[in-house]
Amino acid sequence: MTPRLNLKGIALIIEEIKCKVLNNFITNVSIVNSSDILLSFSFYKKEKLLISLNHTSPFIGFISDTYNSHTTLGSLNENLRKYLKGSYVIDINQINNDRVIKITLTKTNDFYEKETFYLILELIPTINNLILLDEKETIIFAKHYVDLSASRPVLRGMKYEPVEANPNLVIKDFDLDEYKEAVKEYLLEIDNKTQKEKSLPLYNHLKQKEKSLKKKIVVLNNEKRDAEQKLSYKEIGDTLLTLLDDKDNLKSYITTIIDTYDQNLSAKENAIKYFEKYKKARRTIENDEREIKIAEDNIKDINHILNIFSYYSDEEIDELNKIYLPKKATSKKNKPVDARLPYFITVNGVKIGFGKNKEQNNYLTFKKANRNDIYLHTSMYHGAHVIIFNSDPDEEVILTASEICLILSNLTSGDVYISDVKDVKKGSSLGEVIINKYETITLHNVRESTKLLLKEQKRFAN
Repeated sequence: MTPRLNLKGIALIIEEIKCKVLNNFITNVSIVNSSDILLSFSFYKKEKLLISLNHTSPFIGFISDTYNSHTTLGSLNENLRKYLKGSYVIDINQINNDRVIKITLTKTNDFYEKETFYLILELIPTINNLILLDEKETIIFAKHYVDLSASRPVLRGMKYEPVEANPNLVIKDFDLDEYKEAVKEYLLEIDNKTQKEKSLPLYNHLKQKEKSLKKKIVVLNNEKRDAEQKLSYKEIGDTLLTLLDDKDNLKSYITTIIDTYDQNLSAKENAIKYFEKYKKARRTIENDEREIKIAEDNIKDINHILNIFSYYSDEEIDELNKIYLPKKATSKKNKPVDARLPYFITVNGVKIGFGKNKEQNNYLTFKKANRNDIYLHTSMYHGAHVIIFNSDPDEEVILTASEICLILSNLTSGDVYISDVKDVKKGSSLGEVIINKYETITLHNVRESTKLLLKEQKRFAN
């Protein structure tokens, strides 16, 4: 749920910010992603201030101080850290009775002189902005610049013109407690968005590769259909050889295949040619079927990656980059991690392991798990292997493991197969299994607590 900040709410939020961070130094600035910014303070350390400039619903609010995020590099990071980090908050006001906040700051420059500047937050849907002004209220930086052709240009060096008051704004009720809960829930969306932005080249490449593979399958299926029509050439070749000594019937038969019959060759030579075309068609069909199967398996692998993209760590993204975008892979001096190693969480003292690709699934089920451990998998063909490392788990552990199966298949409801590991055998290809004996668990929803728990995943050691 995205927080909705209206006219009545912004006055309440400003008062809360004043009470908590007025006369504080800004000790840290984190640019979480392209729209979300975190500010930490010197004296008020219980919470961090989240400024969200997402397009449709910009807002501001406090989140837990325990939430951490790496900062994203770029001009926004450079300018905000340059001006905000180490600055002192001396005032916070609302501008023009609208959804615009003006934060007055002071900071000592390199010449030990105090400078005043202003942070403007225009929290207006679809036209939000963040603007830094000097003490003369001249624009020194803006997240979104607007050229001179606009009715209200925003350019470096120009005098800041506030957003005109909107007389048509309706003052609606505002539930501050509900708003704060929405801000907390937004953290899940932050993680998803940040992860996608950090790995956007990989994400876009996988989407393009998926599209290319689908086109390839269409081409291969068309080629296969054309080849299948040529399978009749064997019958034509057999008939020609049979009629070699029956010239009248041979002549009559040739008229029925005149479109493909070569008049410059003898009937026997034509028969040989038809056999060659038949053999070539068979090879084409076999090759196309093999290539289609490979492409379909690759699409399933890519779909699985895309479906659980938000649950991949930076380390895993780098592993995927090495596979799909080797030039984008991060160069690390640390000892490389075995990419086969699956992940686990702990519930009620019991480990629940899960894989995120076929190599990890195979390693988890057939290397890590014991015969009497519990195996789970969605009823769908493609999905994560999940192992409960306990032969007699309680209901909470089973429920959580079942939910993980659905989450890692991008599902919110469905059937999950549960079996003893000893009843699971390897299938024909890596990651595929044959379950000899199982029961079915049906889930109608997935708890948010399990999604959050997955964020605490750890990796198995060798």
